[in-house]
Amino acid sequence: MKKQKIIKTDSAVVGVFTTVLVISLIVGVMAIINVIYVPHWLKETEFKHNELVSNQFAQLKYALDIQSITNGSSVINSPVTMGTREIPFIDTRQTFDELSIPSKSCTLIIDSKTGSHSTYTTDSIKYTSHNTNFVDQSYIYEAGTLILNQYNASVMLARPSILVTEYDKNISITFINLTGVGVNSFVGGRGTFPIYTQVIQNNQQFKVIHNVTNITIQTKYPTAWYQALNISLLYSGINHQINQTTNSVTVHFIDSKGYYYNIFIKEIKVSADIAFGVIE
Repeated sequence: MKKQKIIKTDSAVVGVFTTVLVISLIVGVMAIINVIYVPHWLKETEFKHNELVSNQFAQLKYALDIQSITNGSSVINSPVTMGTREIPFIDTRQTFDELSIPSKSCTLIIDSKTGSHSTYTTDSIKYTSHNTNFVDQSYIYEAGTLILNQYNASVMLARPSILVTEYDKNISITFINLTGVGVNSFVGGRGTFPIYTQVIQNNQQFKVIHNVTNITIQTKYPTAWYQALNISLLYSGINHQINQTTNSVTVHFIDSKGYYYNIFIKEIKVSADIAFGVIE
């Protein structure tokens, strides 16, 4: 019987070794992408999304300003985009944000020398992000203002309508009194959600409050309101002092030879409704 000759070769070992090297290389590249590049991509994506929301809230304020000036009763739709998509083929999750209409979140109190108080209270519109890499931000429309809040620090992006006339040093204020209506006062998720606003009562006549001693804003964002009031009155020639607490800002008008200032205030009542959104 003829013996079979055993042929020794290392080709199979080389093939297995090559396969292991290729797999290790792929795993290493994916690890580098996930550790170094993915967080950067996500941060950039979330930053651009917050810029989009900032522009959308600026459009929301613009729409409300136009509605209050023109005394229009037609409904205006202002869309807000929430959440970001995941990056395909990479282990990342999509983000889900919040949009709400907090009730009675801001109050304006005007005190006069006679001891009387005039009080105006409004709801607000608030967007809150839930980012994974970029800093979380909130955009708030409140009493005619636009506020950016992050890490419990706030800044005024757009000031309220406060006008000081030079010849008599009187102050005119347009107060946007917003009320949430409809089914949704809070939504969370991802997609584009329209906010419908409509003027329900627009009194173009100013109410005069004589001999005002204090103006107080009760709010969760006193730093932003302090900035707005300080800038509005900085070069007005009105003798005043501004104090800030954890939840309010107060302007004290200082008596100058028995003279106090008058406030002319116009209240615009607006309804706001968050409609059902389109998931993207």
